[in-house]
Amino acid sequence: MMQNVVFMGRLAADPQVTEDFAKAVFRLLENRGKDAEGKERIVGVNCVSWAKGLNERVIAKGLASGCEVVVVGAFVDNAYEARDGSKRAAKELVIRSLTVLDWAGERTAAEMTRAA
Repeated sequence: MMQNVVFMGRLAADPQVTEDFAKAVFRLLENRGKDAEGKERIVGVNCVSWAKGLNERVIAKGLASGCEVVVVGAFVDNAYEARDGSKRAAKELVIRSLTVLDWAGERTAAEMTRAA
């Protein structure tokens, strides 16, 4: 049984979506407060969506670098071979649900209003 986890943060870069909308990936950065030295603790998680409708209607059209989202999903380990031939593993958060708190269009409109 997979355990759901919740991450809330901002996209580190624009999402990458396949042309057929079958897969979307993005890196989510979550602020975890400050460490003992007063430096911000930022945790990054790679997120992947296999939901074609979500990818086409929400992720591709509404998200960009800096957008804030809440992602619920389960971690999976993916084994792969690195360029040097060594075996590696990476964790990905497979998205089960996504809530957008800051749409790309809203942020752009707000930035344009402030600039005016």
